[in-house]
Amino acid sequence: KVDDPKKLTNDEKKAVEDKVTEANKDKFPEGTEVTVDDDGTVTINYPDGSQDTIPGDQVVEAKTDADKTNPTVLGTKVGVKDPNNLTDEEKQQVKESIENANKDQFPAGTQVTIGNDGTATITYPDGSQDVIPGSQLVTKQGSDVANTGDVKNNGQGTTASIQGVTADTTAKKLPQTGEQDTSATAATGLGLIILSLLGLFGLGSKKRKED
Repeated sequence: KVDDPKKLTNDEKKAVEDKVTEANKDKFPEGTEVTVDDDGTVTINYPDGSQDTIPGDQVVEAKTDADKTNPTVLGTKVGVKDPNNLTDEEKQQVKESIENANKDQFPAGTQVTIGNDGTATITYPDGSQDVIPGSQLVTKQGSDVANTGDVKNNGQGTTASIQGVTADTTAKKLPQTGEQDTSATAATGLGLIILSLLGLFGLGSKKRKED
């Protein structure tokens, strides 16, 4: 398929040459050369000087509007009450979203129709069509998908970040302050002092009684 069957570009000629060569790789003698004219006509030159010619209309055809157009689908799906049975108003919303997303791509005269399940059929002026499944365009109201994957990804990213900060803060708290280690040491020292004092008091009392 080419933009203009009467005037192929060099890239299009090369594509035709490659396809003809590939299709005949087990037939052409070694040294066979293939050339392509502006109108797609293929000339096959064999090593002995003989030739075969294939008319351009047998190897190339004009691209359709559908071939030339790659419809854009909005990232945000249209929320509907029942994805299997859209109302007329919901169909209109889907239609407008597609037309707005492709206002600089669709040829003049392009028609967009929406089926009951949200499937969009795009009919171009030359009669060719593109079809976009309803699952790519609509979702049930209240569904997470209605806000696109971006919202969900941002939410996960935020949660991950918060968890990361919490983990880092917890991990760094003890080494930075040393509060638990210091408190334990102080408590142990105080206990030893008290025991020592009690021991002294006990010995003094016993000595007095013996006296």
